[in-house]
Amino acid sequence: MPQETVLSLLKKTTAFLVEKGIDEAKRSAEYLLAHALGQKRLQLYLRFDQPVSDEELERYRPLVRRRLRREPVQHIIGGTEFYGLEFGVSPEVLIPRPETEHLIEAVVDRCRASARAGTHILDIGTGSGVIAVTLARQLPEIRVTAIDNSDAALSVAADNARLNAVDDRIVFSRLDFLAAEPGTGPYDIVVSNPPYIPADDMATLQPEVRDFEPSSALTDHADGLTFYRRIALLLPSLLVRQGLLAVEIGYGQAADVVALFESAHLREIEIIRDYSGIERIILGRAS
Repeated sequence: MPQETVLSLLKKTTAFLVEKGIDEAKRSAEYLLAHALGQKRLQLYLRFDQPVSDEELERYRPLVRRRLRREPVQHIIGGTEFYGLEFGVSPEVLIPRPETEHLIEAVVDRCRASARAGTHILDIGTGSGVIAVTLARQLPEIRVTAIDNSDAALSVAADNARLNAVDDRIVFSRLDFLAAEPGTGPYDIVVSNPPYIPADDMATLQPEVRDFEPSSALTDHADGLTFYRRIALLLPSLLVRQGLLAVEIGYGQAADVVALFESAHLREIEIIRDYSGIERIILGRAS
Protein backbone atom coordinates (compact mmCIF):
# COMPACT_ATOMS: atom_id res chain seq x y z
CA MET A 1 0.00 0.00 0.00
CA PRO A 2 1.46 3.40 -0.97
CA GLN A 3 2.39 5.67 1.91
CA GLU A 4 -0.13 8.33 2.80
CA THR A 5 0.71 11.94 2.08
CA VAL A 6 -0.73 15.01 3.77
CA LEU A 7 -3.06 15.58 0.81
CA SER A 8 -4.27 11.99 0.44
CA LEU A 9 -4.91 11.69 4.17
CA LEU A 10 -6.83 14.97 4.28
CA LYS A 11 -9.04 13.87 1.38
CA LYS A 12 -9.81 10.51 2.96
CA THR A 13 -10.50 11.97 6.40
CA THR A 14 -12.68 14.75 5.02
CA ALA A 15 -14.80 12.29 3.05
CA PHE A 16 -15.10 10.03 6.10
CA LEU A 17 -16.19 12.89 8.38
CA VAL A 18 -18.70 14.13 5.80
CA GLU A 19 -20.16 10.62 5.60
CA LYS A 20 -20.55 10.60 9.39
CA GLY A 21 -22.33 13.97 9.40
CA ILE A 22 -19.57 16.01 11.03
CA ASP A 23 -19.82 19.77 10.49
CA GLU A 24 -16.87 21.57 8.87
CA ALA A 25 -15.31 18.24 8.00
CA LYS A 26 -12.46 19.69 5.92
CA ARG A 27 -11.42 22.21 8.55
CA SER A 28 -11.64 19.52 11.23
CA ALA A 29 -9.37 17.22 9.26
CA GLU A 30 -6.88 20.00 8.63
CA TYR A 31 -6.66 21.17 12.23
CA LEU A 32 -6.37 17.65 13.59
CA LEU A 33 -3.67 16.60 11.12
CA ALA A 34 -1.72 19.80 11.69
CA HIS A 35 -1.85 19.14 15.43
CA ALA A 36 -0.66 15.56 14.96
CA LEU A 37 2.22 16.77 12.78
CA GLY A 38 3.15 19.62 15.14
CA GLN A 39 2.47 22.22 12.46
CA LYS A 40 0.19 25.17 11.86
CA ARG A 41 -2.87 24.42 9.74
CA LEU A 42 -1.79 26.75 6.95
CA GLN A 43 1.58 24.99 6.74
CA LEU A 44 -0.23 21.93 5.41
CA TYR A 45 -0.95 23.78 2.17
CA LEU A 46 2.79 24.04 1.55
CA ARG A 47 3.40 20.36 2.29
CA PHE A 48 0.66 18.43 0.52
CA ASP A 49 3.22 15.94 -0.88
CA GLN A 50 4.84 15.34 2.51
CA PRO A 51 4.64 11.64 3.52
CA VAL A 52 2.90 10.87 6.79
CA SER A 53 4.83 8.41 8.92
CA ASP A 54 3.32 5.51 10.82
CA GLU A 55 4.10 7.28 14.09
CA GLU A 56 2.27 10.39 12.91
CA LEU A 57 -0.69 8.29 11.82
CA GLU A 58 -0.84 6.76 15.28
CA ARG A 59 -1.09 10.25 16.76
CA TYR A 60 -3.70 11.32 14.22
CA ARG A 61 -6.21 8.48 14.37
CA PRO A 62 -7.26 8.97 18.03
CA LEU A 63 -7.89 12.65 17.30
CA VAL A 64 -10.25 11.74 14.47
CA ARG A 65 -12.06 9.25 16.70
CA ARG A 66 -12.62 11.99 19.27
CA ARG A 67 -14.05 14.26 16.58
CA LEU A 68 -16.42 11.47 15.53
CA ARG A 69 -17.83 11.62 19.07
CA ARG A 70 -18.61 15.30 18.30
CA GLU A 71 -15.93 16.65 20.64
CA PRO A 72 -15.02 20.17 19.47
CA VAL A 73 -11.78 20.49 17.53
CA GLN A 74 -10.67 23.28 19.89
CA HIS A 75 -10.88 20.91 22.86
CA ILE A 76 -9.03 18.17 21.03
CA ILE A 77 -6.09 20.39 20.07
CA GLY A 78 -6.31 22.49 23.25
CA GLY A 79 -6.55 25.92 21.69
CA THR A 80 -7.96 28.28 19.11
CA GLU A 81 -7.28 31.58 17.38
CA PHE A 82 -9.28 34.72 18.06
CA TYR A 83 -8.67 38.19 16.66
CA GLY A 84 -5.25 37.07 15.44
CA LEU A 85 -4.18 35.83 18.89
CA GLU A 86 -3.68 32.33 20.25
CA PHE A 87 -5.81 31.14 23.17
CA GLY A 88 -5.84 27.97 25.18
CA VAL A 89 -9.26 26.45 25.77
CA SER A 90 -10.60 23.56 27.83
CA PRO A 91 -13.99 22.03 28.69
CA GLU A 92 -14.18 24.53 31.58
CA VAL A 93 -14.60 27.56 29.31
CA LEU A 94 -16.69 28.68 26.37
CA ILE A 95 -14.93 28.36 23.01
CA PRO A 96 -14.48 31.88 21.55
CA ARG A 97 -16.84 32.62 18.66
CA PRO A 98 -16.22 34.91 15.66
CA GLU A 99 -19.32 36.92 16.65
CA THR A 100 -17.52 38.18 19.75
CA GLU A 101 -15.02 39.96 17.49
CA HIS A 102 -17.77 42.52 16.90
CA LEU A 103 -17.71 43.33 20.60
CA ILE A 104 -13.95 43.86 20.50
CA GLU A 105 -14.13 46.02 17.39
CA ALA A 106 -16.90 48.18 18.83
CA VAL A 107 -15.03 48.89 22.06
CA VAL A 108 -11.72 49.51 20.31
CA ASP A 109 -13.31 51.83 17.74
CA ARG A 110 -14.87 53.95 20.46
CA CYS A 111 -11.90 53.98 22.80
CA ARG A 112 -8.72 53.98 20.74
CA ALA A 113 -8.59 57.78 20.52
CA SER A 114 -9.92 58.49 24.02
CA ALA A 115 -8.35 55.72 26.12
CA ARG A 116 -5.87 57.16 28.59
CA ALA A 117 -3.40 55.60 30.98
CA GLY A 118 -5.36 53.86 33.70
CA THR A 119 -8.63 53.49 31.78
CA HIS A 120 -10.34 50.74 33.77
CA ILE A 121 -12.41 47.99 32.13
CA LEU A 122 -14.60 45.41 33.86
CA ASP A 123 -15.11 42.11 32.02
CA ILE A 124 -18.10 40.25 33.48
CA GLY A 125 -17.92 36.47 33.04
CA THR A 126 -14.44 36.41 31.54
CA GLY A 127 -14.32 32.64 30.85
CA SER A 128 -11.20 31.98 28.78
CA GLY A 129 -10.25 35.65 29.13
CA VAL A 130 -10.63 36.22 25.41
CA ILE A 131 -12.30 39.65 25.73
CA ALA A 132 -10.05 40.94 28.51
CA VAL A 133 -6.86 39.73 26.86
CA THR A 134 -7.75 40.96 23.37
CA LEU A 135 -8.78 44.40 24.60
CA ALA A 136 -5.57 44.65 26.63
CA ARG A 137 -3.57 43.85 23.51
CA GLN A 138 -5.48 46.35 21.38
CA LEU A 139 -5.55 49.17 23.96
CA PRO A 140 -2.16 49.33 25.72
CA GLU A 141 -3.29 52.14 28.05
CA ILE A 142 -6.03 50.17 29.77
CA ARG A 143 -6.15 47.97 32.83
CA VAL A 144 -8.76 45.26 33.24
CA THR A 145 -10.59 43.63 36.10
CA ALA A 146 -11.94 40.29 34.87
CA ILE A 147 -14.43 38.37 37.00
CA ASP A 148 -15.88 34.88 36.82
CA ASN A 149 -17.55 32.47 39.22
CA SER A 150 -15.34 29.54 38.15
CA ASP A 151 -11.84 28.94 39.49
CA ALA A 152 -11.14 26.60 36.57
CA ALA A 153 -12.12 29.28 34.05
CA LEU A 154 -10.01 31.90 35.84
CA SER A 155 -7.00 29.58 35.66
CA VAL A 156 -7.42 29.24 31.89
CA ALA A 157 -7.86 33.01 31.56
CA ALA A 158 -4.73 33.73 33.58
CA ASP A 159 -2.73 31.34 31.38
CA ASN A 160 -4.03 33.14 28.28
CA ALA A 161 -3.05 36.52 29.70
CA ARG A 162 0.49 35.24 30.21
CA LEU A 163 0.52 33.62 26.77
CA ASN A 164 -0.33 36.98 25.20
CA ALA A 165 1.93 39.05 27.49
CA VAL A 166 -0.79 41.20 29.11
CA ASP A 167 -0.90 39.57 32.55
CA ASP A 168 0.60 42.70 34.14
CA ARG A 169 -2.53 44.71 33.24
CA ILE A 170 -5.31 42.25 34.08
CA VAL A 171 -6.53 41.29 37.52
CA PHE A 172 -8.58 38.09 37.57
CA SER A 173 -10.99 37.69 40.45
CA ARG A 174 -13.57 35.10 41.46
CA LEU A 175 -16.97 36.71 41.94
CA ASP A 176 -20.57 35.58 41.61
CA PHE A 177 -21.87 38.63 39.76
CA LEU A 178 -25.48 37.66 40.42
CA ALA A 179 -24.89 37.68 44.17
CA ALA A 180 -22.24 40.35 44.79
CA GLU A 181 -21.01 43.64 43.35
CA PRO A 182 -17.47 44.11 42.04
CA GLY A 183 -15.69 46.17 44.65
CA THR A 184 -13.27 48.13 42.49
CA GLY A 185 -15.65 50.30 40.45
CA PRO A 186 -16.96 52.44 39.00
CA TYR A 187 -15.38 51.59 35.67
CA ASP A 188 -14.77 53.51 32.49
CA ILE A 189 -15.93 50.55 30.38
CA VAL A 190 -17.98 47.45 31.20
CA VAL A 191 -18.02 44.55 28.76
CA SER A 192 -19.69 41.16 28.92
CA ASN A 193 -20.57 38.11 26.87
CA PRO A 194 -22.83 36.54 29.52
CA PRO A 195 -24.73 33.24 29.46
CA TYR A 196 -27.73 34.22 27.34
CA ILE A 197 -29.21 31.03 25.90
CA PRO A 198 -32.69 30.38 27.36
CA ALA A 199 -32.93 27.11 29.25
CA ASP A 200 -35.66 25.89 26.90
CA ASP A 201 -33.29 26.23 23.92
CA MET A 202 -30.44 24.16 25.32
CA ALA A 203 -31.76 20.88 23.91
CA THR A 204 -31.67 22.32 20.38
CA LEU A 205 -27.94 23.10 20.41
CA GLN A 206 -25.39 21.12 18.40
CA PRO A 207 -23.85 18.22 20.35
CA GLU A 208 -20.43 19.94 20.20
CA VAL A 209 -21.90 22.78 22.23
CA ARG A 210 -24.56 21.09 24.36
CA ASP A 211 -22.46 18.10 25.44
CA PHE A 212 -18.96 19.55 25.72
CA GLU A 213 -19.09 23.23 26.70
CA PRO A 214 -19.94 24.31 30.26
CA SER A 215 -23.66 24.96 30.66
CA SER A 216 -22.91 27.76 33.12
CA ALA A 217 -21.23 29.69 30.29
CA LEU A 218 -24.12 29.08 27.90
CA THR A 219 -27.34 29.54 29.85
CA ASP A 220 -28.68 31.33 32.91
CA HIS A 221 -31.05 28.36 33.37
CA ALA A 222 -33.93 30.80 32.92
CA ASP A 223 -35.03 33.08 30.08
CA GLY A 224 -31.55 34.18 29.00
CA LEU A 225 -31.90 37.71 30.36
CA THR A 226 -30.77 37.27 33.98
CA PHE A 227 -27.35 38.85 33.57
CA TYR A 228 -28.70 41.83 31.62
CA ARG A 229 -31.19 42.51 34.40
CA ARG A 230 -28.36 42.43 36.92
CA ILE A 231 -26.19 44.74 34.83
CA ALA A 232 -29.10 47.18 34.48
CA LEU A 233 -29.73 47.09 38.23
CA LEU A 234 -26.08 47.79 39.09
CA LEU A 235 -25.40 50.22 36.24
CA PRO A 236 -25.18 53.36 38.42
CA SER A 237 -22.39 51.81 40.50
CA LEU A 238 -20.68 50.00 37.61
CA LEU A 239 -20.03 52.88 35.20
CA VAL A 240 -18.66 56.38 35.53
CA ARG A 241 -20.61 59.18 33.88
CA GLN A 242 -20.38 58.74 30.09
CA GLY A 243 -18.85 55.31 30.69
CA LEU A 244 -19.28 52.73 27.93
CA LEU A 245 -21.31 49.54 28.25
CA ALA A 246 -20.84 46.84 25.58
CA VAL A 247 -22.55 43.45 25.74
CA GLU A 248 -23.13 40.51 23.43
CA ILE A 249 -26.69 39.22 23.16
CA GLY A 250 -28.49 36.20 21.75
CA TYR A 251 -30.84 35.85 18.81
CA GLY A 252 -34.05 37.84 19.23
CA GLN A 253 -33.03 39.45 22.54
CA ALA A 254 -32.26 42.98 21.34
CA ALA A 255 -35.63 44.58 22.14
CA ASP A 256 -35.78 43.12 25.65
CA VAL A 257 -32.19 44.03 26.51
CA VAL A 258 -32.54 47.56 25.13
CA ALA A 259 -35.68 48.03 27.24
CA LEU A 260 -33.81 46.91 30.36
CA PHE A 261 -30.95 49.30 29.68
CA GLU A 262 -33.23 52.20 28.83
CA SER A 263 -34.96 51.71 32.18
CA ALA A 264 -31.50 52.07 33.77
CA HIS A 265 -31.05 55.37 31.89
CA LEU A 266 -28.40 54.12 29.47
CA ARG A 267 -28.10 56.62 26.62
CA GLU A 268 -26.83 56.63 23.03
CA ILE A 269 -27.80 52.99 22.66
CA GLU A 270 -26.56 51.26 19.49
CA ILE A 271 -27.19 47.79 18.10
CA ILE A 272 -24.56 46.07 15.93
CA ARG A 273 -25.34 43.08 13.73
CA ASP A 274 -23.00 40.11 13.30
CA TYR A 275 -21.70 38.47 10.12
CA SER A 276 -25.08 36.78 9.62
CA GLY A 277 -27.05 40.00 10.03
CA ILE A 278 -28.26 39.06 13.54
CA GLU A 279 -28.48 41.79 16.18
CA ARG A 280 -25.54 40.77 18.33
CA ILE A 281 -23.93 43.70 20.23
CA ILE A 282 -25.56 46.44 22.30
CA LEU A 283 -23.62 49.57 23.24
CA GLY A 284 -24.56 52.55 25.36
CA ARG A 285 -23.32 55.38 27.57
CA ALA A 286 -24.08 55.90 31.24
CA SER A 287 -26.00 59.03 32.20
